[in-house]
Amino acid sequence: MSIAAGILLMVGTLLTMIGGIGVVRFSDFMSRVHAAAKAPTLGLLLVAVGAAIEIGSGKALVTLLLVVVLQLFTSPVATHLLARASYGEVDIELDGGDDLAQHFAAEAEEPAAAEEAKLPEKRVERPRDQGNG
Repeated sequence: MSIAAGILLMVGTLLTMIGGIGVVRFSDFMSRVHAAAKAPTLGLLLVAVGAAIEIGSGKALVTLLLVVVLQLFTSPVATHLLARASYGEVDIELDGGDDLAQHFAAEAEEPAAAEEAKLPEKRVERPRDQGNG
């Protein structure tokens, strides 16, 4: 095993382990989601590079490259969707302003305004009560 490949494999494994520990040890949901997304993604990248150096085969390189690219596309997107879906369901203390609340408020007003603009006001003529009662 080459020294560079061994170092990359060890550092990648360590980062993945740190991400797992963060998921267990962090107290709030958003910190856990962050730990579950960032460290293992970088850890997988380092492990794949170390494995590619060690194996040295063209087929393995293409396979590892595909694994890394798919991981880099899916993990951040899935984490973002998970965090956004949990918004409003989990109590979170924020350091600054809540930009997502402003976005949701504007999004909620926009469809109502669009519906009002699309639908012309309809008047329904109802028969008047003639006093026949």
